[in-house]
This record gives sequence, structure tokens and C-alpha cells, in this order.
Amino acid sequence: MPDQLDSRLRAERDRLDIEQPPLSVIAARADALRRRRLAARAGVAALAALAVTGVAVAAVRDDRTAPPVVAASPTDPARAWTTEGITIDGLPQLPQDLPGTVRDAEFLDADRGFLVTADCCTAWVSATTDGGRTWHTSLSPVPGMPSLVAGADAVTLIGTGPDHPRATSSDGEHWTSGGSAAPEPAPLIGGSRLVPLDSPACGSRTAAVTGAALSLVPQQPPITACWWSPVRAGDGSWWVGGRDTQGRPALAVTRDGGASWQVSSFPGFPSTAYARAAMLGHAVYATVVQPEPDADRLLAVASSDDGGATFAAAHPTAGQATIGGDLVPLVDGRLLIVNGYGDWLLSSDSGVSWHHLEGLHKTMRLARTEAGYVAYEMATIYTAFSADGATWQKLNAQ
Repeated sequence: MPDQLDSRLRAERDRLDIEQPPLSVIAARADALRRRRLAARAGVAALAALAVTGVAVAAVRDDRTAPPVVAASPTDPARAWTTEGITIDGLPQLPQDLPGTVRDAEFLDADRGFLVTADCCTAWVSATTDGGRTWHTSLSPVPGMPSLVAGADAVTLIGTGPDHPRATSSDGEHWTSGGSAAPEPAPLIGGSRLVPLDSPACGSRTAAVTGAALSLVPQQPPITACWWSPVRAGDGSWWVGGRDTQGRPALAVTRDGGASWQVSSFPGFPSTAYARAAMLGHAVYATVVQPEPDADRLLAVASSDDGGATFAAAHPTAGQATIGGDLVPLVDGRLLIVNGYGDWLLSSDSGVSWHHLEGLHKTMRLARTEAGYVAYEMATIYTAFSADGATWQKLNAQ
């Protein structure tokens, strides 16, 4: 079953309603509004007095200087933050404390989500059926520090080690265990999701999780893989990114269950750079990324409007842009990222140039999930979910 994001873009907002904030919060906000109105009236009166005395007052807007904004603060959680069509919706209270620290998150749809939290030695899995308002937490059925892979209608925990211990569930409470990694390749089917078999580093073999089953793909992609798409594209294809045999950033896609792969390469970049992809409908965006110790650099973006069959030339990114996690294509054609310093950046020219969005929480990473996107380390303590990349709902968990 192809990725469900495209069919949910118009429905998610109504499904993320939250309770109204306490009366004390409402009263405090009302007092603040009254103070602002009084200040505004005083300012108008002062300007009038200056005009009477012949003093000229001029206002000059400098586009390089953003207007003052109220800093995003977790001490005022019930408010919403909006800039240029990007909205972060708060909670009516500070988030619920879960054991450990949030390490991974996946959403199957706007209601059903999963979190992996962990400390030094123990991992827990929390599940929600109401969009992140409440959570049920239990010890992870997989030892070590597992990661989450979301399929069409279930989530799989994958542990580390040569046997890749696994367990799959649709509700986070009842788990089905998987055996050792299958030595024989198996065709990709609708619920299959690509994962690295050996390690998440460049050069790992490409495998797939189908429920709790893990197997190699029928044919390995003809590139050095560094990135594996966590979702199946809207046209039913599977994507990996990395470098081709000549060391150029490249993408590989299969549309026949892994029997064959088509490669798109992007010349003119360092041999240490590699490519990743972001998909929305028939649009595919290749991001050329240069790994760096502190924050990966975003070198260029190349776009395709035919499902990745062909790509326009990669446009180098102006400046020294960095990227935290995945690029998010918005339904209006704009592109959204967070950089390696937690700032939100927006592009209206397919990634050639980017500008900062003021007044939003610092956020360290955006990641694609089956039903949308997850934001990590938002204002340090929050994790948030968005079905379309434009409206983000803080989860009641930390």
C-alpha cells in the first residue's frame, strides 16, 4: 500500500484538537492583551503630540531586520506560534513525563503513534491512539536500543546485533516477535520498508522489513547506499540515496519490488557528499548533503515533477546552509527545513535560497514518518507531529 500522506493533507487539522487551556492561563493572556492595547493608545497619543509640534516621524522598513517577536517559551505552552503559514500548536499544560528520553517516533496516521524512549540501559515503547494527547507505556519487547520502522498498518521495533531482534505491533501492547534475518532475498511488497542491514553507515546492504520479517532486497541498489527512505513513495516506489560508482551523489529507485533499480546522479560535488530524497505526490526533491561533525551542510537541491524519472539540474544552495534531518515539501510548492542550529528555514525557489522563519521554537531535526513528519528537540523538551509539514502539534510527552 503506497504512502498515505497525500490522501490525508486536508484532514489532519480537525483531528488534532486539544482541550482549552485553564482559566488562569486565559486570564493571564487577557491581561497581556489589555496592556498591549494601553501601550498602543499611549503610542498614538505621543505621535499626535509630535506632529503638533512639527516633529517629523518616519518609519523605514529594513527587510534584513525581522520585527520583534515574542520568544517561544515552554512556560506558556497553550499558545500557538505562526510565521509565513507554518504553525506550532501548543499544549494546555507542560508535557507528560515518560521514562527515559525520546529517541524515535513514528505515526501510522494522525491518531496512532509510537515513541521509543530510553536511558543508558533500558528502552520503553509508548503508544497513542488520540494523536499524542495520552500514552500507554511499557518496556520494549526488543532488547538494547531499538529503532522504529512504520509499515502500512503496523510498527516494527528493530534491535541491534547480528540477529536483528524484532517485534511488530499495531497497538503498542501486543507484539509479534520476528526470527533472525532471512539469508535469502525476498521481493518487496506493499508493506515493505527499506532499512540498512549491516549498520546505518554508508555502504550497508539494503534490506526490507515486512511486518516482523527481515530480508535482503532481490537486487542490491547499484550505488553505495547512505540513506534509506522510511516510507514508500506515493507511486509505490522505494528509494535509497548515496553515491554512484564514480563517487557522485546519487539516488536509486525501484518500481518492481527490488528486481531492478534506476539511478540518477548529480555531478559537480565532493566525493564525500551523498544524496537523499523527499517525495510529495509526483514531486521528488534530491538533496545533496555534505556530512560534517557538527551539522550536515546542504549543498544543493534538484527537483523532479515526474516521480523521479528525470531531474532538473541541481541548484547549489546559496550561503552555508546546514540541514537537521529531512527536507519537507509543502503542498504549496515551498520547501521547509531546520538547520543544524535549530532555526526553521523556508525556500520558495526549489532550494536555491532560504530565509529564516522568526518566532518559532528552536528545533533540531525533522524526520519523515508514514503519516507525515516528526520534529525532535523542539524548544528542547518537545516532540511534535505534522501531517503536512505546515501545522505542527506538540505531543504530550517528554
